[in-house]
Amino acid sequence: MYRLITGRTAKQGVALHVGKTTRQYQESVAVAYFNEEDMRRNGIAEGGAVLLRSKFGRVVVRAHKGSVPKGMVFMPYGPWANLLTSADTNGIGMPDLKGVEVDATSSNEEIWDWERVLKEVNSQ
Repeated sequence: MYRLITGRTAKQGVALHVGKTTRQYQESVAVAYFNEEDMRRNGIAEGGAVLLRSKFGRVVVRAHKGSVPKGMVFMPYGPWANLLTSADTNGIGMPDLKGVEVDATSSNEEIWDWERVLKEVNSQ
C-alpha cells in the first residue's frame, strides 16, 4: 500500500499551454513517480505500466523513479489522478488530493489514454 500525493509539475505546466487533449499533456500527467527501492521491491519497471487502485477507482499509468519517500507515490494533478481520489470536498471546496491509500502493481495493460479515462469516468 502507498500514500498518493498529487500536485503540479513544471512539465505539466508547459503541456497545459499546448492543450489538454495533446499527447504531450497525456505523457506529462498519465504518470506515477515512486521511490526507486519501492519499485525494485514490488517489481515495477521504470517506464512500465502500473495499475493503481484506491477505494475510489483505478487507472493504468506509466511508472517512473522519482525523489519520493518510501511508501509514497506522486502523480501530477489531472484526470488520471482524479480517478483515484474522491470528489467529496468535505465542506471546504477542495477534495482530498493527498494521502489517499493506493495499491500499485505492474500491468500488461496499455497506458490509459483520454478515451479510456473518459470511459472509466462515465462508468462510475
